[in-house]
Amino acid sequence: MFASLLFPLFAEAVPAEAQQGSSSMFFFLMLPVVLIFMWFLLMNPQKKQEERMRKMLESLDKNDKVMTVGGVIATVHSVDREHNEIVLKVDDAGNVKMRFHLTAVNTVFPKEKEKDTKSQH
Repeated sequence: MFASLLFPLFAEAVPAEAQQGSSSMFFFLMLPVVLIFMWFLLMNPQKKQEERMRKMLESLDKNDKVMTVGGVIATVHSVDREHNEIVLKVDDAGNVKMRFHLTAVNTVFPKEKEKDTKSQH
């Protein structure tokens, strides 16, 4: 609102050719600022998410409870990092195992802490 009140004052003092040149110069000066802002807004969070996922996959170990991108909840039977494969035990009773690409793991559930039997008594 304040700028709209002052703009008529500046419009009378500055010729039309200078106004057009200053607006295009303003555009070229603001372009890098907008690009940097967009990078922080879009690219930076994506890189952080990729780093979190990479660390999660590196920390996978036998007997970890995981969920795949398809919603399969299972226990890690083995991890083959050389071939980027993981074998998950889906059913303990039937000893059912499935092989997935390592990136199919979406979530690693926190390990259950052993319950202190003394605290229950």
